[in-house]
Amino acid sequence: MLNHHLFGLGSNHYLLRMKIYRYAPAAATSAIVIMLCLALSCANHTLPEPDQFSCATFEEVSFAGDIKPIIDAKCAIVGDGGCHNGGNGPSRDWREFANLQSHAASVKDRVTRPAGTSGHMPKIGSLSDDQIRALVCWVEQGAQEN
Repeated sequence: MLNHHLFGLGSNHYLLRMKIYRYAPAAATSAIVIMLCLALSCANHTLPEPDQFSCATFEEVSFAGDIKPIIDAKCAIVGDGGCHNGGNGPSRDWREFANLQSHAASVKDRVTRPAGTSGHMPKIGSLSDDQIRALVCWVEQGAQEN
C-alpha cells in the first residue's frame, strides 16, 4: 500500500477523491438532464403558424378591390415611409402594376416575415392578418391584374 504522506498528499486528499468519485455519476446524470431540458426548450415562438396565411379556403383575390387599396395605403404613400411611390426608383414604383407584379414573390416573402426582422415590410406601420393573407393569396393565385 502506498504511503500518501510520502507524496505530500495526506489522508484528507484521499478522502476527498473518494467523495468526488462517489457523487460523480449523480452529477453527470444531472448535467445530462439539464442539457436535454435546454435543448428541448429551444423554439422560436414568434413565427406564424404554418397555415396562418393559407389560401386553401380563400376566395379569389381581386387586384383592384383587394390589393391596390393595401398598396396605396401601406406601401406607396407619399412622405416618410412611402417606399414604393417612385421615390426609390422607377422599378420600385408599385403604383405601376407591372412593377408590383414583377416583385410579387418578394412581396409575399417580406410581408410574412416576423415584425422586427430584417426585410420585414412594411417598414413603417403594419398590416392586418387579413391584408397579409390577401397579398399572399394574390401572389399564389398568379398575381393577376383583375
